[in-house]
Amino acid sequence: MSNAAVRHFQRLQLVCSGILASVAVYGLIVAVLPWSAQPVLPQGEPLLWGFAFLAAVNLVTIMPVYRVMLAGPRRVFAVSQQSERLLAAHFVAHLTAFARLEAVALLGLVLFALTGRRDWFAIFTAVAALGMLVLWPRRAKIAALLEAAGQLPEVTTAPQ
Repeated sequence: MSNAAVRHFQRLQLVCSGILASVAVYGLIVAVLPWSAQPVLPQGEPLLWGFAFLAAVNLVTIMPVYRVMLAGPRRVFAVSQQSERLLAAHFVAHLTAFARLEAVALLGLVLFALTGRRDWFAIFTAVAALGMLVLWPRRAKIAALLEAAGQLPEVTTAPQ
């Protein structure tokens, strides 16, 4: 990998580690801070289903948005072979995906604050952390991105 790719990988791992650490901090907040015995919303099940729907829509659309964010820069890289722009777009796409996963954990934290249900918080946070581990940046993924984007797409002509 080039120096730019190595720097990109290190910066991406640092930022992703920070976002994953923030999810761990949410868990510490729930574990350490005493919450009132009387929840704000004692009947929070409709809120759970609403938040679960929001989280599901968010999770289902993470990868399509990620791919769309990289589609244009991949085409440009195939022609220009300037890896800096592709790596910058990859960084933004990855950061967006991780932020959306963190939003799922935040929904769980809000749900806990309103209902006092630690199990609901744990479910939302576990899903977010699992998604972050699946999307965790790896050298092989960045090398594959640069290799795949460097190949010119085959042009087919319409029959005359």
